[in-house]
Amino acid sequence: MYSRRSVVASMAAMIAFPVSAQDLFDLYQNSVSKAPFVAFLARNSPGATGAPGHSFVGFGVELDNGLTVYENLLGFHPKGGGYEVVKAVFSSTSGELKSVIEDVAWDVELRVYPSDSQFQSAKSVVQTWMSDAPKYNLFAENGKNCSVFASEVAAAMGLNVPDGPGSKLPITFISEMKDIN
Repeated sequence: MYSRRSVVASMAAMIAFPVSAQDLFDLYQNSVSKAPFVAFLARNSPGATGAPGHSFVGFGVELDNGLTVYENLLGFHPKGGGYEVVKAVFSSTSGELKSVIEDVAWDVELRVYPSDSQFQSAKSVVQTWMSDAPKYNLFAENGKNCSVFASEVAAAMGLNVPDGPGSKLPITFISEMKDIN
């Protein structure tokens, strides 16, 4: 489990004990094995904003030395932000699958080391959502939200998925999925 606190602590450790980008690149390149994984992640809303938080999916590899490299973090968001975010509370709006900087920290993680076919199934869901993003709705009525995206990736991989992903807080949904897998 990675929390904002652990990410900040890791960053502080990197400042105290500098590791060059070249060293990290060499560790990645020289790793004998790169075990692929798919991670289902969720974070609480920062501060007291009342926002529901966010769930997203990470694709990466674990190196033979134990280093974890997230190669892609993807979440489903209202396209355009601002007014579209407010609109998503009351109705459906355009959605998009994208990476955002806030997704480098999370509070709950379910990491799965998939077979080749499971990994391809997960990537297929991503390609479908990238090429033809569904409508976004915060409560997944007449649209889909970030937890529905995570649930469709998990289902395509053959994982157990709790009922009602679009009607639960993201942290609740990913925690429940973690508990049943």
